[in-house]
Amino acid sequence: MVLFFLMNVPAAQDTENTITRNQFNFGHQLGYMYSRIDDAWFDETAGWSFETGFLTLYTGEMPRVRNPKWKERTMLYIPLYFEFYMGKRITVQVELTDLFIEFPYKNIRNTGGKSPRFKTKIGLLNEGRINPAIAFTVGVKFSSAKPYVIWEQNHNYDESNGLAGTGTGVADYLLLFTFSKAFSEALSLHAHLGLAPLGSPVEYQRGSAQADEIPYGVSIRYRKDAVWSGRFELCGMYNGLPATKLAHYSVVRAKLLWKPRHYTFSLTVGHGLTEESDEWGGGLTYQLSFGKRED
Repeated sequence: MVLFFLMNVPAAQDTENTITRNQFNFGHQLGYMYSRIDDAWFDETAGWSFETGFLTLYTGEMPRVRNPKWKERTMLYIPLYFEFYMGKRITVQVELTDLFIEFPYKNIRNTGGKSPRFKTKIGLLNEGRINPAIAFTVGVKFSSAKPYVIWEQNHNYDESNGLAGTGTGVADYLLLFTFSKAFSEALSLHAHLGLAPLGSPVEYQRGSAQADEIPYGVSIRYRKDAVWSGRFELCGMYNGLPATKLAHYSVVRAKLLWKPRHYTFSLTVGHGLTEESDEWGGGLTYQLSFGKRED
């Protein structure tokens, strides 16, 4: 027994320094990815779109971070998102990456790209006089990007905010129902609800374990004319596993959109509502699209 204890002392100390399921910050790492609100409409013809821009997320008091140097966190990122409208009932969405740099800056691992996400949206029901349009989305996030804690054995909330690097280190999945209803040419309502198992169901020595997140969101969209429109959104993801304490990401966003031709400029400002949300966020994005229905 003494021999067994001596052999396992290093492992016990090591586990003490591991950011595990009830410590891993699913919200700040992944919440903004799963709070994007789509619509359930489809077009008769095929088309495509590309979105990029410059966005930022800011948090003044990172939860559980004990080192004052790392409590304040800012992430600057550039999205690279594609969408291909394959016909009447299906679109393929490729969120290729989010190129980012994170502050406080420690080394090159505070820069990189978020794991790519691939999603397929399928139309289930066309919009009627009373009923909304309904679509179902299934997606996967690849494990190519890993959180810093997987690479460094001594990395924890005492030394940093635990977020340098990206992702959960394993593949994550998404199942999502989206609803859209136009009340007039100017006013429409969009909402989604689903399930996103994030992380691994097996507790690893390094990294994180599974959090069964419930993505939710509602968006009110008002079109002033053919060029200007605005949106107000409440969205996020709620943790379905009590063992994962830090996993409720929730934000409100206001957007102003200008669409003179086949391209759209969007100015966004958002504010977090929970401890596990980015306190402030926003920026400017540019989307080039052909063959997509106006919302």
